[in-house]
Amino acid sequence: MKKIRNLIRYIIVIILDIFMMVVFHSYLNFILLVGLLLFPLYSIIGVYQARAHAGISISAPLEPMVRGEEFLVNIHVLNDSFFPLVNVNVNLNVSNSFYRFTGEHVLNIPFRAKHKTKVAYPITMDNCGRFYCEVKTLSFVDILGIIELEKKVDACTQCLVIPTSDEMNAEAGQIYFKGVSEAVESKDKGFDYSDISGIREYIPGDKLQNIHWKLSAKGDDLMVKERVNVSAMQLNVLISLANNEDMCVEGVLELADGIMKAFVKQNMPFTVYYYSVNRGELVGEHVINDIERRQLIEMLLYDVCHDESIDVEDMFIAKHQGLGSYLYIGQNDGSADDGNSIVGTRNTVAVLKHSGHA
Repeated sequence: MKKIRNLIRYIIVIILDIFMMVVFHSYLNFILLVGLLLFPLYSIIGVYQARAHAGISISAPLEPMVRGEEFLVNIHVLNDSFFPLVNVNVNLNVSNSFYRFTGEHVLNIPFRAKHKTKVAYPITMDNCGRFYCEVKTLSFVDILGIIELEKKVDACTQCLVIPTSDEMNAEAGQIYFKGVSEAVESKDKGFDYSDISGIREYIPGDKLQNIHWKLSAKGDDLMVKERVNVSAMQLNVLISLANNEDMCVEGVLELADGIMKAFVKQNMPFTVYYYSVNRGELVGEHVINDIERRQLIEMLLYDVCHDESIDVEDMFIAKHQGLGSYLYIGQNDGSADDGNSIVGTRNTVAVLKHSGHA
């Protein structure tokens, strides 16, 4: 409709100019009429040429950003032709793969001839996860606003948004020693994390030290060693990534990150279990330093949160019956014991439980 209005307005301008030329026998109006008749041709050729010579690139920060912190997505749009345009629409598809959120944004920019337009697009993520921004099409509108052409492009970028957390060294330390003491009484093995349970293909976020380099060199895909933990001198941590309408999982990530930071700071080894939607199974990752802690957080966010129908506690207990105490981090059902729990935000809790019951 807008294009039709623009065309009607332009025709009216031409008619008025013809009327002025006839009434006043104006040579100036004749020159203007010639320009008005030739300008649409220039406008049409210009939009086709601009589309043919357009290019785009986008980039986000390489390092992980903290939730709620503003960062910039840099968008560079190149016009390598001699034809400028007033309106070019950059059609952005924005998503958070952890929550499977998707959205669309349209960025309107001028398109100057032989020029690269640089735009710093501010983004603030209220939720953790993998922010993904993709441009699949550019829309070009000619100067008269009558013709709109689309060009398919392929430009994308991503940035990991990690949780914020407070230090909780004292509370986490007490929970840790309570959980480990029971496991020490029931097992004779010491700290040993060298056993390998199997080999599988590499998944983004896997630790580099677990890559089986010799086996990977023989094929086209990276292969990863799956390790089994045989230590009693550590605590098992079960993280529930089940989400609800109150965004409970945001509080779980925040609470888990704070507790894991405290464990690492006090040199307390632990193994984290969580349900991986990408793998379709309960996954365990051992952590002994801050590098592995950060890698684990990234692995969680490269995965997908699941709905409440998946009971990770039932899975964990079925697989680890009799291992003693474990630290469950998830939604607070109101049954947590103050002496064996740490309460987080968004109705979440970290509570010490026994593998004999949920």
